[in-house]
Amino acid sequence: MRSRWLIYAAIGLGFGIADWFFLDLLASLSQNQVLNETLPQMPEVIRLLIVIILVAANYGIWLIPVIPAAIYEMRRSLSLRRAALSAVIVWCAAMVSYYAYYAFMLMAVGLPNMEFMLLSNRRSATYWADVWPPFQRVILAQFAEWIGIAVIGGAIVGALSAYVYHLLVKRDMPRAPSRDARDAITPRTLT
Repeated sequence: MRSRWLIYAAIGLGFGIADWFFLDLLASLSQNQVLNETLPQMPEVIRLLIVIILVAANYGIWLIPVIPAAIYEMRRSLSLRRAALSAVIVWCAAMVSYYAYYAFMLMAVGLPNMEFMLLSNRRSATYWADVWPPFQRVILAQFAEWIGIAVIGGAIVGALSAYVYHLLVKRDMPRAPSRDARDAITPRTLT
C-alpha cells in the first residue's frame, strides 16, 4: 500500500514539471504567425470558442493525473476517503514540483524580464534584497494559494471521480435476485 502512495507522489512530481512544457506549447500557439493572421478575420463565435478551448486545456490538463489515481485507489481500497487523498497527493506533489521548477527557471536558467534573479548575479551587494520580494510574490505566494486549491480541489475531484466510478461499476454489475423473487421461483413452478 505504501508504494501506491509513493507512486501517486511520483506521478504528481512528474506532472508538475510536464505542465511547464504543456504551457510552453499553449504559449507557442500565440506566436504562430498563421494563426495570428487568420484569427482576427474569424467570426467572433469562433474566436470565443478558441479562447474557451485554450482555457479548458490549461486547467483541464490537471484532471489527467488525478482522475485515474482516484479511480485506481477506489478499486484497490474501496474507500472514497482514500481515493480523495490520492488525488490530493497527486496535486500537492505537482504543485511542489511545478513551483520548484519555476524557482529553478528563475534562478538558474532565467526568464524574460527576470534576469536579475539569476544566481550568477549573487555577488551583487543588493542581490538578495532585489530577489527576495519578487521570489515571495511569484513563488511563495502563488504556491501558498495553489496548494490550498490542490488540497480542497483534489479532495473534491478525487472523491467525485471515485464516486462516479463506483456508481457506474455498481450499475453494470448483475444484481442478485431479491428475496421475493427467489421465493417465487421454486422447483414446483419450474416444472
